[in-house]
Amino acid sequence: MKKPCLPERFFAMPLTRFLLVFAATLLLALALARLLPQQTDLSVDVERDLPLYSQPFGKARPFYPAELTTPDGKLINWRAVPGARSCGECHLQETLEWATSIHAISDLDLVYDSTVRENNSASQAGKAHGLEKGRWCEGCHNPLGVLAGAVTPANSVQETEAMEEGTSCIVCHAVNRAEPLAGNGALEMDINGVFRYGHPALLAAAPSRHAKDMRARREQPLMGDSALCGACHTEIRPTAVNGATPPMNLQDTYDEWRHSPYAKAGVQCQDCHMSREPAAFVAALKRGETPKKTVSHRFVGNNYLLTETALPSSLLFALRGGSPPGLNRLYDRKTFMAELEKTHQSILALLKEAAEVEVTAKALHQELRVQVAVTNAGAGHALPTGPLDQRYLWLEVEVKDRFGATIFHQGAFDAVKGEEDPSAVRWMKEVRDIHGAPERRHILFDAHTLHYTRKPIAPPPNRPRGLPRAPAGYPP
Repeated sequence: MKKPCLPERFFAMPLTRFLLVFAATLLLALALARLLPQQTDLSVDVERDLPLYSQPFGKARPFYPAELTTPDGKLINWRAVPGARSCGECHLQETLEWATSIHAISDLDLVYDSTVRENNSASQAGKAHGLEKGRWCEGCHNPLGVLAGAVTPANSVQETEAMEEGTSCIVCHAVNRAEPLAGNGALEMDINGVFRYGHPALLAAAPSRHAKDMRARREQPLMGDSALCGACHTEIRPTAVNGATPPMNLQDTYDEWRHSPYAKAGVQCQDCHMSREPAAFVAALKRGETPKKTVSHRFVGNNYLLTETALPSSLLFALRGGSPPGLNRLYDRKTFMAELEKTHQSILALLKEAAEVEVTAKALHQELRVQVAVTNAGAGHALPTGPLDQRYLWLEVEVKDRFGATIFHQGAFDAVKGEEDPSAVRWMKEVRDIHGAPERRHILFDAHTLHYTRKPIAPPPNRPRGLPRAPAGYPP
């Protein structure tokens, strides 16, 4: 006679025995939920664990000139930092979206990597403690490396998978506090305080603990607040980097938003840049509607080059600093490229939604006068914003006669020289050295003065009609 399978035998138990087994199982689950996530002291004592870690700005500020900090002021244990691949075991789509973003390559992309090396080694200010001064850049681009003590001349911290991931999952999801007007990376991160689980299945025993640990928005409202983004989208060079000048504001994206109608309406950075359809979200705001909030981890912004799938894949991955994290372990190349194209199209659509161009032409005697008006129609900050010596706008105008012949052309891009027409109208911030010469290599360590060729365009003056006013006193 065939024996009953386990479920049949289980449900065939006498009621008393069934209740006892059920109670024992419940007690075991509760015990696992309480006991399995073991917390240990992972903080690193510099004198004991990294005795060669260089601290030219004082032992009280081990991460300076970055504004990063930890709850106890100590370094994090590089061996215990969880990587994005571990998150992808359960959150595959979110991890894949993030892998296509610029956040995922914030420390790896070729443009940044070469630039920070030039600042450290080829600048005048970098001649004294150049690598340590690089923490000012790395605090946002490589926060885990800074917190672990990897940005130092005599480095004894190994490059783990997690340490190569730039602004990874744990960077944002371990933030306790943000001071977005203080300068680069003004975040307190409790990475050492994150519970370690032996296996993803154990999370099922304590899902609320995991949600709290990873700062779910309901647990940590800062996750949905612009202040979290502002801590890195504010760039202030402290005097410690270049003692010849006072603190210098190089990026003010958060402050631009803070004084915009969008802030007054309670529209956060995350609402647009983490929307599943950022351009559609902005378009709805412009129409005076209240769009539904959705969440994506593509972090759509303005860097379309590093998501350009039309480039040869070898060149694209070289520019991005190598293969994406999780490739051939969480997803294959075809899947990644499809997601990267979605991110690329989202970036282009958002850029197109941000500005409006109006052209008027008037014949006057033997002349044709053309006037072009560019309006910031959708951005909740200045247009353009960010590092304006690298990412700026210029205007290209071409006038043709009725036969299709070009009679005027200004602002054309020269692909051979890699630059636009010198006479083009630019919305740009020039970085100038001590002699007043423009510095086009982004050597910010030696920046002496800043000069706008044309100041960025302020956000639209009217508050989006579809949203209520924010509470009194908001934003901070």
